[in-house]
Amino acid sequence: MNSRPGKSAPRPSRRTVLAGSGAGLVGLAQVALAGRASAEGARIHLADGGQTRYQVYCGAGEDATVRHAANELASYLESITSARFPVVVADQPPTSRHLLVVGRNNPLTARLGQVVEEARLGEDGFVLRTAGDTVFVAGGNSRGTLYGVYWVLDRVLGVRWFAADYTHIPHERTLHVPRASLTGDHVPRFRYRQVYAGDAADPAYRHHNLLNGNRGFEDTPVPAHLDTWSTYWPADPFGGNWREMVPDQSLWYGGQILAMDPRTRELATENLVKKLQERIAAGLDPSWGFEQMDADWQPDPASREFADRHGGALSAAVVDLANDVAARVRRRIPDARLSTQAYWFSFTPPTGIRVGEGVVMTVAPIQANFAHSLFTDDNVEIGKAIEAWCGVADQIVLWDYIIDFACYIQPFPDYWAVGEGIKTLARYPQVGGYFGEHAYNAVGAELVQLRTWVLGRLCWDPTLDPDALIREFLRGYYGAAAQPIYRYLRLLQQSVEDTKTRLTFAASVNSPYLNFDTMLAADELMARAESLVQNKPDLRRHVQAVRLGVDYVISMRSAEYERIARERGMDWSPDWENRLDRLEEEMRAAGLTRYSEGGGTPEQLMRQLRIASASATPPGRVAGLPPGDWVDYQEPALKLYPPVTTILDDPNASNGYTVRMPGNRPDWGVQLPLAALPTTGTWKLYMSVRADTGTAAPDATAMVAGVWPPFGNERAIKASDVSDGAYHELEFPGTYQHDADRYAWIAPPNSADISFVYVDRIFAVRV
Repeated sequence: MNSRPGKSAPRPSRRTVLAGSGAGLVGLAQVALAGRASAEGARIHLADGGQTRYQVYCGAGEDATVRHAANELASYLESITSARFPVVVADQPPTSRHLLVVGRNNPLTARLGQVVEEARLGEDGFVLRTAGDTVFVAGGNSRGTLYGVYWVLDRVLGVRWFAADYTHIPHERTLHVPRASLTGDHVPRFRYRQVYAGDAADPAYRHHNLLNGNRGFEDTPVPAHLDTWSTYWPADPFGGNWREMVPDQSLWYGGQILAMDPRTRELATENLVKKLQERIAAGLDPSWGFEQMDADWQPDPASREFADRHGGALSAAVVDLANDVAARVRRRIPDARLSTQAYWFSFTPPTGIRVGEGVVMTVAPIQANFAHSLFTDDNVEIGKAIEAWCGVADQIVLWDYIIDFACYIQPFPDYWAVGEGIKTLARYPQVGGYFGEHAYNAVGAELVQLRTWVLGRLCWDPTLDPDALIREFLRGYYGAAAQPIYRYLRLLQQSVEDTKTRLTFAASVNSPYLNFDTMLAADELMARAESLVQNKPDLRRHVQAVRLGVDYVISMRSAEYERIARERGMDWSPDWENRLDRLEEEMRAAGLTRYSEGGGTPEQLMRQLRIASASATPPGRVAGLPPGDWVDYQEPALKLYPPVTTILDDPNASNGYTVRMPGNRPDWGVQLPLAALPTTGTWKLYMSVRADTGTAAPDATAMVAGVWPPFGNERAIKASDVSDGAYHELEFPGTYQHDADRYAWIAPPNSADISFVYVDRIFAVRV
């Protein structure tokens, strides 16, 4: 098997033959008869010694997608065998019996009409048939035919589209294919299949891997022959939110809207009808999102009362609103379809109400522990909720979360769990779609190609083994480095289990599974992996993109790791000179464009990592304490929220850097997740802060700090305590233990009298 970079297979020059209306039908009966008594038996001889007798044929009435499929089949076959497969586009087929017939709109496939049933095959299904030496690939529609061709090239002939810029193509000058592999009906388990990732935006790459979803990619340029996507899930989850469809602010309430108010429903109906009519005029399907805001909801009394009558679930009001509005819209546009969400406050399913016709339910378990399947271990209650939704809705799309949104390059060991979740999900016929949200607004995120490729296969056929798929991808994409990378993935997964880490969608770099021992072992494995492909530039680049996550974590936690090494008497250092240079090269290898959902360029990340390499003077409060009794959290270890926060040089700060926030903001701009605390012991938290207080009164609030939840667990810091230009070590309220669901925060006072607030560090002292 040969590895070739490029967005698709190399395109050898070829000529498209436009045949006349010859007497191809005369030979059809001969082909059919010969097929049943073929002396060649069980194999189709596509090529012998770099030569072929085969032509690719499709009818003259086929659209651009089917013609593209025919050209793709011919081109890749030539790349595999070195033989030229002419493409014939004509009303009548060639007289040859050695044909690869693509599509259903031609006289030959018409004779197979009884097995090419669109209703049975759905949007993407296809049939493979042989008759003598003739092979048929025909879908229920054009996209199904395209997927049939890609299935043959991939599952039968061994082409692998591992990434948008990396394809594996086998070379077999003699190609004899088992007839059985070219016979059968193929229908995907999930009607809608999408991995929402910047690296998966390329439409050819998605179609190659039989991913048919386009939500969120509407602005991505798509060639006409590839502009064919599933409409099962109503379009645009982001443009159809409640407040856009109900812009009258008098109907807004508690972070959402007045769901039960008749005026809400009338206005939503009018605006949705207008939107759908615009889509129809543009030649698009009449579907759209009608979904809650990405925020909490303190419901109005009417919505609360309705929820209480349906099991106390706020989703009852969401479902009733969607049902009513969809019914109103469908009176005017009968085939209109809307989507709504079971998400955060609406995730718990209601009782005594069903999701109506024309409404697709998007179930989004964002609160899950993504280290485990959505149906097992500590996700059992989430699995029960998904099952309950299947009892009240007939059309469901599962919205999954498959990356760490706090840091796209941080290791996120869901590698086996996500596949196991899909396998269980497939048991519920009501679930018609899967949407895996990865780093949608960035390129270069952690193992994005692995997830895209594996999930594309599982969404088509969930009976496949996730581990076998992972191993196959690693062999194809990393070559000789596959084994150490596999061990690295297993290492991370085991560390999550050993440390009982809850892997949230925004896990901190200080999470227990990224501990000293795990990351030292990871460092060794990735060094070994890179050494094995040192002389293969493409494979080395792939390995470097994985190693980026390891170097990032070690850099961010270097001070902690150095302290642990000293305590153990180990000769270990972060090797800053080599590690930082390597990080820059790894970011280029990954093509990284941003490193978190909230933003951050590679240049900004490098500055943050260089800050992590700066030594810091210990806090005054820890003088005389053993190293294991205190933990320092400098800027790279804190969660900082731009544009509220800015990192500045400051010679008076402990490491030469500080975080600045404007005083006229109320945001919790500096945060420390309590998951960053050591997993044992009770800890007192401190902050080192100062402020530019200007003319503010001495007793004015200069900043506020606390630990959430609960609300109100906070203290106000007076201007007189922090106004002298020096940093002061002040306490947070309370004492704390390691906790994945809480975090400390520091916020400006939202006062024009305070110019700026500065945070040098947060540190913890063992009680």
